[in-house]
Amino acid sequence: MLDALIVGAGPSGLAALRRLTEAGVRVLALEKRHDVGGVWLFEEDPESHSSAYRTLVTITSKSCSEMEGFPFPKEWPDYLPHSLVQAYFRQYAEKLGLLAHIHFSEEVTRAHRTAAGWEVHTSTGACYHARYLIAASGHHWKPFLPSYPGNFQGESYHSHAYKDPIQLKNRRILIVGAGNSGADIATDAVRTAQSVDISLRRGYHILPKFGFFGEPTDFLYKKLVAPLPRFLRGPMTDLTLHLLRGPMKRYGMPEPQEPLFYTHPLVNSELLYHLRHGKVRIRPGINRLEGTTVYFTDGTAGEYDTLIWATGYEVDFPYLPQDLVPTGEKARRLYLHIFSLDEPSLLFLGLIQPNGCLWNLSEKQAALAARYITGSYTLPPQAAEEAEAYWQEHEKQYAGSARHLWEVDWFEYAARMDKLVRRHPLPARTHA
Repeated sequence: MLDALIVGAGPSGLAALRRLTEAGVRVLALEKRHDVGGVWLFEEDPESHSSAYRTLVTITSKSCSEMEGFPFPKEWPDYLPHSLVQAYFRQYAEKLGLLAHIHFSEEVTRAHRTAAGWEVHTSTGACYHARYLIAASGHHWKPFLPSYPGNFQGESYHSHAYKDPIQLKNRRILIVGAGNSGADIATDAVRTAQSVDISLRRGYHILPKFGFFGEPTDFLYKKLVAPLPRFLRGPMTDLTLHLLRGPMKRYGMPEPQEPLFYTHPLVNSELLYHLRHGKVRIRPGINRLEGTTVYFTDGTAGEYDTLIWATGYEVDFPYLPQDLVPTGEKARRLYLHIFSLDEPSLLFLGLIQPNGCLWNLSEKQAALAARYITGSYTLPPQAAEEAEAYWQEHEKQYAGSARHLWEVDWFEYAARMDKLVRRHPLPARTHA
């Protein structure tokens, strides 16, 4: 029997493998695709697991995204295309000897609890047994599609199925939603499409990728703003954005009504550029659909060939018993976004949405998970009460939508992980 079985070999699964093998844990990762990288392993098939598209580039800079002890090559750009990200994680896996602990092209189809731990079945017909199960299979793979009155008779698909700007050639495009994928698709579309509109129900905070002195904005935030007390961070960031970008109304966008980081930030310099050049037009929320006409909430309408739903993803772990999938109110049964309070042998890694890079935060989660599995860290007796207090505070700090359930402040969360890891060193016998 294994000590732990990891589902997924994306950045979070690899982080778990690294920290658990360093701790001497007998561990195996099962990955349904042919290589490491998770969503960063680009495939042209719109039905593939990956939500990556040909032009995808990171929204966090390389200086703020590297894994511990693994800096990106100096000659690589500040913001990385998906191909370099996948190459980086392949090198990470090779240099750390992680590939020997991964079974590729083996999808987990079912996992259930037994008296001794977990029994895990896969697409190959194999069955594995482990004391702990670590779900690191990601939360950007199952598209969420909203419903509106009427029917659209043109082309319509979720941003997950977007792969190449050639799909948009000569089309009248309406993108619904302006998350980071929606903004990227809009900036792709101006080069090939006939027209590009974005439908928004609210205002967005848009952060440019570069700030003062040509430095990446996340690097500036890390050095200048993150060390400040929380009550100063917002005003300082708002002032900086006002100096760098000005008010959103100059770009034809509604002003956001909530403070920065209440919702997930949108990081895109090109969208601001194209808005000011009139190549992208902002439309309000949708009222109804009829044929190829979209009617908006302000009484206007538009004719479109293609609707692209950049409306985010649902969290799902189809291989788990449904009562252990942490959606809705059941998310409140997670401690530190990692540990299930209903099943002590079930852990989640990467089930967070930080205002920074997810990868290296997953590595910090994994370090604590290694201590939990080896017994040097245990949940406090009041873990349930702490979790409830945390989620109550979370409701005040972030928007109440399902998408923002997983928001965390990178710096506060990283500090908490680091503190717990320092306080609970691994037993000497388990050090690699």
